[in-house]
Amino acid sequence: MIGKHAFCPTSGASLSREVHYDDRGRPERVPQSDDLSPNATLEAPLTTGKRRSSRRALLTYFRRCHRRHGDESDELYRRAALALDRLKRSATGRQERDVIVWCALGDRLARDGFDVDWMAAHVEPRCPECSGRLTYAEGPDGPIARCGGSCCERRADPLATIRDIVRSLLAQTYPEDSTPETDALAIL
Repeated sequence: MIGKHAFCPTSGASLSREVHYDDRGRPERVPQSDDLSPNATLEAPLTTGKRRSSRRALLTYFRRCHRRHGDESDELYRRAALALDRLKRSATGRQERDVIVWCALGDRLARDGFDVDWMAAHVEPRCPECSGRLTYAEGPDGPIARCGGSCCERRADPLATIRDIVRSLLAQTYPEDSTPETDALAIL
């Protein structure tokens, strides 16, 4: 992931607060080793995160985030690993982005009976076109998201597009299950 929730796209390790600048002046951070990624500092290069991370990195991030909200659960971690494996294998194009896979994972785990409300605190929806930050304005039926970079038309709701991409990934990955309605997604 990128932005506020960025982590190492290879190992899933947290990134340092300290920023280093490359020869072009781009900020990068060091992956930090911990019990979930003990060799991250040695293995991974400087990074600011990526829009698409490895399955291993997403699972490590999932476990780290879950620890902040509850006790460790081997059953939850097994189910998450299996679901992530299926989601990552079937995802194509924009479906491969961490935000999409994370939301689809949350929905799948909720269907399996797990509490996933905590997952919403660890994802920042980004514009599906340019990955820019979203801004929110009050609309007639509640808040409406807009691309902060103004990359797409003002009438388009990026959250609706993200929900559609999540639903398409779930339908593609789990064709035997009914696809959830847009408003029934566990996260978003």
